[in-house]
Amino acid sequence: MKQNTLAELMLLLSVALWGSSFALTKPLLDSMGVFTFMASRFVVGGVILVIALTILGKFKPDKQQIKGGIVTGILLFLAFIFHTYGLKYTTVAKNAFIVGSNVVFVPIILTLVMKRAQSRIVWISTLLALVGLALVTLDGKQGGLNMGDLITVLGTIIVAFYILKVEAYVKNGNPLNIATIQVVTVGLLSLIPAFIFESPATDLSLQVLTPLMIRNLSILSIGCTSIAYLMANYAQSVVTASRTALLYVFEPIFGAFLGWLLLGEVVGVQGIIGAILITFATILPQFTKNP
Repeated sequence: MKQNTLAELMLLLSVALWGSSFALTKPLLDSMGVFTFMASRFVVGGVILVIALTILGKFKPDKQQIKGGIVTGILLFLAFIFHTYGLKYTTVAKNAFIVGSNVVFVPIILTLVMKRAQSRIVWISTLLALVGLALVTLDGKQGGLNMGDLITVLGTIIVAFYILKVEAYVKNGNPLNIATIQVVTVGLLSLIPAFIFESPATDLSLQVLTPLMIRNLSILSIGCTSIAYLMANYAQSVVTASRTALLYVFEPIFGAFLGWLLLGEVVGVQGIIGAILITFATILPQFTKNP
């Protein structure tokens, strides 16, 4: 199997794990604060990565890798905050659509800010994916533009810069070390507002945590954080930023599928058509001479 194909499959698996996090996170946020949840997920995930890579003799970050992990970690932390608070003031559907629209922001930033012109096929695939994303997420009347939408847009622009920064750092450093420091950074940054604005000791007490919550938090920490970010950072050392953003669009598809599987949520014909269109947009570059 070609290295690029393997990297894309790893990135898709990461996106699938992130997509599953919606169904796993929902019952947790009913009983704990957002920052407490983020701190729990990322601190545990980061500790697991540090221990595992240290045992394997792989955790030996240099200054540049530490810097890369901290910078991308800060961006990821900010994106989580904007997307979470944006969700409070808009619909789930519009939030998911705007989050997925980083597929457009990445090539725009590459072209206008970084002066790296993108091919025509990149723009065609991007627009097709955006239409498919709209079909998957925007089902029914969603209302006009509101404050939640604007907050979510800011988070999505941050995600676009996050993708570009990860690409820059992992192509010049060890992606495993960078991913580990990145996850730890998000966890440590989340602890600060958790202790200021929330009650993590109470939220994480045995009186509050049920077996279901412990199971979900474990899956989120290990699968959706440790494993997913490790694979995603490695994949970006091979896959371009524009291609990465395109594959990120599959997240709401995986989320919708697992929402149907685990929570009994309905997936309509419109969503299925959107998923097919996104899949077509993803494979379209494979049929061109200049993917």
